[in-house]
Amino acid sequence: MRILVGGSWITVSCALLTALWSVPQFLATGTVTLSSHPLFVILFLFPAQIGVPVCLLVALNSVLLLSRGRLVTSPRRFLAGGQILTVALLGICALLLVLPTTFGREFIVMALAFQVGQVVVAVGLGLHLLRRRRFRRRPETADPTPPVPTDP
Repeated sequence: MRILVGGSWITVSCALLTALWSVPQFLATGTVTLSSHPLFVILFLFPAQIGVPVCLLVALNSVLLLSRGRLVTSPRRFLAGGQILTVALLGICALLLVLPTTFGREFIVMALAFQVGQVVVAVGLGLHLLRRRRFRRRPETADPTPPVPTDP
């Protein structure tokens, strides 16, 4: 579980950084470009180089957890499903790159595929945090009656 949750924090953070580079460009111009701008390295190149391998690791871990029946809660299912979805979308993008019918927009699809899958992971992280918060509050409110003072 630590790999699933910890890796998900890393991949969602990396996807957020790449989104800061690619989504505004895509909305404004309809393309995502490589650039010599210094922010390209910080917002796109490094996060992608960190996030994609971590996503592959977490997706593999998710498949193992799924095969062992350990994905029993909704947050875990969202986390694992989002990581597997991300790897599947990136695999489709890689397949598009090697096909002879490439259409020149694979970079846009690849940049956005990482972010689409990570939105599902972000929902899972939100549900995970809510579940942890409720679980931590439960012992405090389990017995609402005040303790009875004892005579010394």
